[in-house]
Amino acid sequence: MLIRIPIIKIQLYLLVFFLAGFMLQSKDVWAESILKDTELIHWVSRGESLHKIARRYLPLTEELTVADLVEKIKLLSGIDGSLIRPEQRLLIPLVRSRPVAAKTVPKQIDFVAKGIYLNRYTMATQKIQRLVEKLIGAGGNTVILDGKDLSGMLSYPSKVSLAGEIGANANPVTRDLAKLIHYLHERNIHVGMRLVLFYDQLLATEKPELALRDSITAEPLVENGKVAWVDPSHPTVQEYNLAIAKELAEMGVDEIQFDYIRFPTKKNIEYAESGPDGQSIPRDKIITDFLAQAQNELAPYKVLLSIDVFGIIAWGRSEDIEMTGQKIEDLARHCDVISPMIYPSHFHRPFQGIANPNDQPYLLVSETSERFARFLTNSQATLRPWIQAFPLGTNNFDEDYVLEQLRALDESSARGWLLWSAGNKYDVVWKALAQWEDVPLETTISVSWYIDD
Repeated sequence: MLIRIPIIKIQLYLLVFFLAGFMLQSKDVWAESILKDTELIHWVSRGESLHKIARRYLPLTEELTVADLVEKIKLLSGIDGSLIRPEQRLLIPLVRSRPVAAKTVPKQIDFVAKGIYLNRYTMATQKIQRLVEKLIGAGGNTVILDGKDLSGMLSYPSKVSLAGEIGANANPVTRDLAKLIHYLHERNIHVGMRLVLFYDQLLATEKPELALRDSITAEPLVENGKVAWVDPSHPTVQEYNLAIAKELAEMGVDEIQFDYIRFPTKKNIEYAESGPDGQSIPRDKIITDFLAQAQNELAPYKVLLSIDVFGIIAWGRSEDIEMTGQKIEDLARHCDVISPMIYPSHFHRPFQGIANPNDQPYLLVSETSERFARFLTNSQATLRPWIQAFPLGTNNFDEDYVLEQLRALDESSARGWLLWSAGNKYDVVWKALAQWEDVPLETTISVSWYIDD
């Protein structure tokens, strides 16, 4: 069915359908007015582009990205290139009367997650759909998406004022995050959103007063040639990240995952918070207090709260805890899930008498998981490690490498696993999971050996 409407009446047309959606409300469940096989005719105005038009209608279509909708419009309208002219007729494939409103699907803290990480570039393309279908076919049930990554850029059009002030929401890769969440929920996928907290290149650069400072030079801390670390103790930094977390929770995600919830591994650092005697408050107290506040503020949203921590912290060395501020037994009281990053490539050579830890994936994952489990004995937090799905540091990265890590977790008290590939290259993972015979993760761990570092 074609509906021919002059451009000046399109907004009225959409308003009528929007109101129709509200009229279909039943009790506390919103019903949608689905416009099946309906195409709206859009007459191009001067200055419009296909990208701009697609952005306008995206919430009312089934496509997940602007690029996908542009291609669909071109196909329906018989357009070969990307140029359009004023008064040209375009067909817009509407399927709903109003934007999707996703809702959080609450999970128990012992939910067994089997997932992968998807970066914000993948979120912007059809690659996310291909990977999600692969994950489902392999028995997976969880994705961890980027909400804010190391650059400090947000993946969605945030309304947090400071994000707008520094330009963090200037180029969101997804214009309709709620629709993406809805798409994943329809496929029974648990949706976690990763927030890189205190490593924030954009915030540290645009607001240097919020950056950590070198206590010797009094200049903003530089790491690998970049000013990137913000002060975890600064109220503005904390409020900014909490505002983003709550905004995402309101949008229907199922889990908020904090990454870089720590200080940098450097000693000579100045930060804002100090005690009554003028001495700096211990870093672990600052990190723990922040997490406790986050737990309290996120509680009404019924989302899981998880944190990523260094794998080496499992060895309990005082210098690691003092520098990072990650004291696991304290943090575990204020979150639902602890996700240590147990990547064999990230353990130095030699490590505990092992010449090349990279070639011992089972041993490293098994021992590190057992050590973390000891820290969680007096808390309700669940252990769900990140494991290595990338070839760094080893010439033997294949499906057996992944399987050895999965076997180590299967023999531990971990409740599931997350596979990390920064570039989202999971071909080896799919081969491994095709061979993996999953069993309930109910094994009680036993400490078989102890290494003193």
